[in-house]
Amino acid sequence: MPIGYFLDKTQPPTPEELQAAMGSVFPLWQRLLRFIETNYKLPGELSYGGKNYGWNLWYRKSGKSLTSLFPQQNGFVAQVVLGRDQAGKAATLELGAKVRQLVDETQPLHDGKWLFIPVTDEADVMDVEKLLLLKRRPVLPQSE
Repeated sequence: MPIGYFLDKTQPPTPEELQAAMGSVFPLWQRLLRFIETNYKLPGELSYGGKNYGWNLWYRKSGKSLTSLFPQQNGFVAQVVLGRDQAGKAATLELGAKVRQLVDETQPLHDGKWLFIPVTDEADVMDVEKLLLLKRRPVLPQSE
């Protein structure tokens, strides 16, 4: 089963289509986008990940991925790849039951743990934010 909802490579989703697909979860998507913009000053890049992933919003800097967000019907999935050290630190974070189980049970690959976190409520967003802060320190505001 594909991770994303928008699978047609020739048709990137419009903002209106994203909102319609995610429905009541769309404000959580917006919250996470604001969190990333505020803390990392990164633009999202709409990217097609193939027939198993579909269209996603990809955040990266200098070739290193922070997260990819995959819109779904009535929700979205946040992909966070944690390196070995980061995965060890994630095991000590205070996380909700769903994300805790994903962190504990996801098998590590050669480049770390690939977490695909279904976001359906506020607790999920907070857990994704914690993992992103663990993955990369926020950009400090410029002093004037």
